[in-house]
Amino acid sequence: MKTRHFFLGLIPLMALGGPVFAAGGAGSDSMGPASQFQMTMTIYAGGITLGKMDIDATVRGGDYHAVSNLETSGVVNAFWQAEIQATSSGKVSPKNLNPALYDSFDINRTGKRQEVSLTYDSADPPRLYADPPYSTTGYEVKPDDQKATLDPLSAVMFIVSGAGTSGTPCSVTAPVFDGRRRYNIEMSKAKDVDIKMDNGLYAGHALLCQIKYHQLSGFKPHVLKANESFPAINAWVVSYPSAVRGSDYVVPLRVWADTPYGMVSVVANSLKIDGQTPKAN
Repeated sequence: MKTRHFFLGLIPLMALGGPVFAAGGAGSDSMGPASQFQMTMTIYAGGITLGKMDIDATVRGGDYHAVSNLETSGVVNAFWQAEIQATSSGKVSPKNLNPALYDSFDINRTGKRQEVSLTYDSADPPRLYADPPYSTTGYEVKPDDQKATLDPLSAVMFIVSGAGTSGTPCSVTAPVFDGRRRYNIEMSKAKDVDIKMDNGLYAGHALLCQIKYHQLSGFKPHVLKANESFPAINAWVVSYPSAVRGSDYVVPLRVWADTPYGMVSVVANSLKIDGQTPKAN
């Protein structure tokens, strides 16, 4: 039971450190050429496949739209089966990102569904809708702490689009409110490395970056409830240029954490930028 709680808490948080988007994202209605970012990823624990994730995000002018999906598979479904789908849209600029609407749908192994929606308006806290409603008594996030935050999917877009890096990949802090928790995803550079992906997707220069989960208020993840120390999360990060956007995408190709129960990793299988398989910048 202790091992199960550890992994169930860790996997979704690692997903926040890497792209958790899904194929099928719609484009923006803004005028101008659209840049599209597509990637598929596989989740592993101790060398065993636990599930998959993929991404299809579109940036057109100053608008972004992304759709995400995480689906478990294999032996993990014996004790935790889930399908998590989400969409997010808003405005993106070279140095900032402002979400407008976030919707997520979670279906567990019993068929129970949970919908969470966040609607953003100016500098006010986002409006929360949950079906079925859930209680936050004892775990409240103050309205002021919800302001100037990102939903989980927009936080990933904030990192991948390079909007929060100020030209320095891996130097970014994403402030997140997901309807239950207020936390920061903090990335920092550890060192330059030369890498070679086992699946042949990429070989060459990358950055080794560290990712920290810093919770400020709200519900605690399972991994923290089990009184475990939260493991350090690492990522191989590569920058890829987009001719359409005129700026780089910041892409975590592999995200992993060494835990007392084995290594948990999220590994990119395929990548396309503006319809082409890119080369490293």
